Amino acid sequence: MSDSQPKYLQIYREVLREIQNQRYLPGDLLPTESELCQKYDVSRPTIARALKRLSDEKLVKRRAGFGTRVLAPGKSSLLAGLLIPQMLETEIFQPISASIAESAGIEGMRIISPTDLNHPDDLKKRTESLADQLIEARVQGVFFAPPEHIEDSSELNLKIIERFTAAGIHVVLLDRDIFRWPKQTTFEMIGIDNVEAGYLVATHLLDQGCKRLAFVTRGNPAATVYLRKMGCREALTQRGLDPADLINLDDLSSEPGKAAKALLASGVDGVICANDATASTLLRSLLDAGAEIPGKLKVCGFDDVKYASLLSVPLTSYQQPCREIGKVAADVMIHRIRNPQAPVLRITLKGKLIVRESSS
Repeated sequence: MSDSQPKYLQIYREVLREIQNQRYLPGDLLPTESELCQKYDVSRPTIARALKRLSDEKLVKRRAGFGTRVLAPGKSSLLAGLLIPQMLETEIFQPISASIAESAGIEGMRIISPTDLNHPDDLKKRTESLADQLIEARVQGVFFAPPEHIEDSSELNLKIIERFTAAGIHVVLLDRDIFRWPKQTTFEMIGIDNVEAGYLVATHLLDQGCKRLAFVTRGNPAATVYLRKMGCREALTQRGLDPADLINLDDLSSEPGKAAKALLASGVDGVICANDATASTLLRSLLDAGAEIPGKLKVCGFDDVKYASLLSVPLTSYQQPCREIGKVAADVMIHRIRNPQAPVLRITLKGKLIVRESSS
């Protein structure tokens, strides 16, 4: 246990982890106060204070003469849900979700993640079905990662948020707003500063001697992509280069081989991809087209997914602080539920550039 926290809080957190890890199941009795005093080498009032916090959060029930019994999860006082329709398509959301669940659990909040098998290929219907489940579950808050790469995505996402609001459910947006900047919703949002991220990646390429940059996306790009592109243009401006010279390739998904040849013919020496999934596709096509990477052409991406380091040329990528995003999101949600009139928070966290062979 850490010496930086009060003893009772350290004990509370350790017992909570044991409940979450199902060492103690609903209905089980916790060790007696005397046994806990001996285990942690503390006084009875310290143990009593730790157990009182668990009891206040309706995780256990204390009864004189009978001990402390673990309650069923449904009796926890705080309940929130995850609405991440593209969980399996966007790798960053898995560690973010895990961090949300861990951090929320420490504070006594249960997190549920609905599943929908009826509309696996229809993102719009899947999103609406998942939202239905969370409303029916009467959650107090929803962590919402708005779906992207679909037509009228802003209209769909706004409709979903309005349904939650009408049901009295608080919303914390993950990673992105539903509108393209500068328009914004009036809800909490936790993510990275995408302008800063784009600036950092472009500056890295310029520092490596690149003179002509290109920005590559798939069709119908997300709102975050436009912010990353803004950051790239700002980097060019600060180097005395014309931001209008940034080459834009906005639909890689149709013919990546043709796109790769077009990039090589344009004379670019630095390519910034909207994300690592785009970068992995383009990187293969560029190599097939005879590109010398990183000799004459350098390539970077965003998100630093697991396979970024395993590509044929390991990819330089901007790493998102997923664990920190999840922790902050959980803290913000709990604060919002407990203080519904508090000012809206929009928090951006700083990631870092992981430099690998594709640009070094």
